[in-house]
Amino acid sequence: MRSMIASADFAAIAAIVRKHAFPFSASRPFLVGALACALAGCATTAAPEADASLVIAPPVEAPADGDWWKTAGDPLLANLVERGIAADNDLACRAARLHEQEETDAAASRRLAGKVRALVGKDQAPERDAARMAWAYAYAQARADRATEVALAYVQVRRLQQILTLRTGRLDQFRDNAVIAEFRRQAGLVTAIDGGLGNSIAGVVDADVSATRSRFDAARAALAAMTGMTDNDLLTALGEKAEVPVISPGAPPAADAPLRRADLLALSSRLESSLAHAKVTQAELDAARAAPTDETTAPALRDALQKLEKAETGARAEMSSMRQSLAALDARQSAIDETAAQAKRAVSDARASYKAGFGDFATLYVAEAAALAADEARVNLKADRAAAIVRLYKMEGGGWSAADLNPPMGTATCD
Repeated sequence: MRSMIASADFAAIAAIVRKHAFPFSASRPFLVGALACALAGCATTAAPEADASLVIAPPVEAPADGDWWKTAGDPLLANLVERGIAADNDLACRAARLHEQEETDAAASRRLAGKVRALVGKDQAPERDAARMAWAYAYAQARADRATEVALAYVQVRRLQQILTLRTGRLDQFRDNAVIAEFRRQAGLVTAIDGGLGNSIAGVVDADVSATRSRFDAARAALAAMTGMTDNDLLTALGEKAEVPVISPGAPPAADAPLRRADLLALSSRLESSLAHAKVTQAELDAARAAPTDETTAPALRDALQKLEKAETGARAEMSSMRQSLAALDARQSAIDETAAQAKRAVSDARASYKAGFGDFATLYVAEAAALAADEARVNLKADRAAAIVRLYKMEGGGWSAADLNPPMGTATCD
């Protein structure tokens, strides 16, 4: 972009020189002196004409604190997200490149001061400022993306940890059932079928436990890598109480409320920079917004407005769909809670009947398996809901703040 701006500047200077069409022999000393003075940034009494910044959409105020994880009610989640943001080298490099671009733009602005800017007849600060804001919003969105990535990884770790706890506990129960069946066989109360069935079921559940433990280990290792922690440190932080986080969604924004998503604001700024480079005026932009189907509107301007409208419409549809999904999950949660409670009572009754010699082992097995399935369904539903809320926060513009538009310089190693 910098080379494009510089080329445009010198092309404009050349055009002005050609426009005056001085006789070469007579004007050479004057022309050489004028250009040398202009390129050297000599002082001038005439102030350059400054173009006002273009505004393609109503301005949106950046949130003072959009870090939703701080108020999610899970201190470990908040800690891990902060660690994940701090450990993200790509995010740190984005911040470094943003500061580098600011310095480059400042130097370019100084070089274009004085008579060069006067000869060009155009102050390119609006174009550069809009481009800079696009990069800043892109950084803010990358930060929100990283927070979402870490939070989803944490939810998955908690999901697998709780399922592993359930399956391990149920495995112990199946083994106890097999022992009881063997005692009853030795007493002549049942055939060896009950003991064989009990051992077979325990073997199947044991394989499920091993597979779940492998998945839990892999998910935990991925989360540790994201947050810059060792696996042992993360395992200690997780503790033995495996609970999927219960995250509350924020209040839904009004249908006509401006969208605070950094990716949409980055798009707006990129389009403003592009239109400023094309020398579109605010009056032309306002006219195009008022009459988007007007055939006299420049194609580039019409395309920019359509691109922004499409992105905003898609974002609102995405948010609405996720809210509907959450409502459906809440309805299912109530139903599965009741199912799990009934299954738990059925297991208790079946176990008591079998020990008393009134029930058969198959009934006990079915009751145990149904209870395990119901408990796992509850865990998965809770985890799905937590993950949906994490994504919803991102969709509705959470995860970034005004301070992220001017991020601190880090010490990242960047290419």
